[in-house]
Amino acid sequence: MHSLPSQSSASADHVTPASASPAIENQRTVAAEACEAKADTWAMKVSENQSEREAAFRLLHQVYYRAGLTGDDDRGMRVLKHHLSDQTDVMVAKRNGTVVFTMSLVRDAEYGMPLESLFADEVQTMRNEGVQLAEVSSLASDSSLESKSEQFALLVKMISLTLQAARRRGVDRLLLAVHPRHARVYQRLFGCVICSDVREYAAVEGNPAVLCMHDFAALDKTGYPLYDQVYNPQYNPWQLDGAKMSEAEKEYFGHAIADHNSAMVALGG
Repeated sequence: MHSLPSQSSASADHVTPASASPAIENQRTVAAEACEAKADTWAMKVSENQSEREAAFRLLHQVYYRAGLTGDDDRGMRVLKHHLSDQTDVMVAKRNGTVVFTMSLVRDAEYGMPLESLFADEVQTMRNEGVQLAEVSSLASDSSLESKSEQFALLVKMISLTLQAARRRGVDRLLLAVHPRHARVYQRLFGCVICSDVREYAAVEGNPAVLCMHDFAALDKTGYPLYDQVYNPQYNPWQLDGAKMSEAEKEYFGHAIADHNSAMVALGG
């Protein structure tokens, strides 16, 4: 399991002076145990079961609804038809067993990719080059991540997980549909190239979006500011592989698929 730094942790090499009384030593033991109990435990991986995926889809709906990027839905989940494909992976970060961050890796498969609703010509041009494409989509973080620095650190780790999973699956280029004000961040820190003009994205209530591309082969040569953070640490195979949806899961989530006009989700809407 990949662990994020915790603000409260007991020192493993703490030594109680020999002169300390049993009462003081006991107080220190209790305090150390209390710190350990408060320390967050983290798991970052490709989802493995229905419970993790449902939590991710519910988080997606909550975040996009609060941000005004989607209407309300009595099903309480935001599910794309692409999520039912065996070529899609739902990434999750879990804190103390609860999903607090998610994004999806949607490979170009039977349903194509969500951002084609806005960037069809650009995607087809890349397909014609014979490269393997995938989209990073459906990003949401829990509001309990109050610190912007904590949110950004976790975003970097989730992008790291997703990029490593994509390479493991033979993807050549990752595509992202992002808000123009966020695109510069992906361009500057992750080496993404902006490949389109600004367009209104009906999927997120008409908010503007641009198409960004992350080309693995090109960026291995040039690098980018967060290159080392993306590839170090390397995740374990079980974190990168996850498990595909069962047919029963597909039937369950199939009832929650949004209509085609509102299903497409931008990464940085």
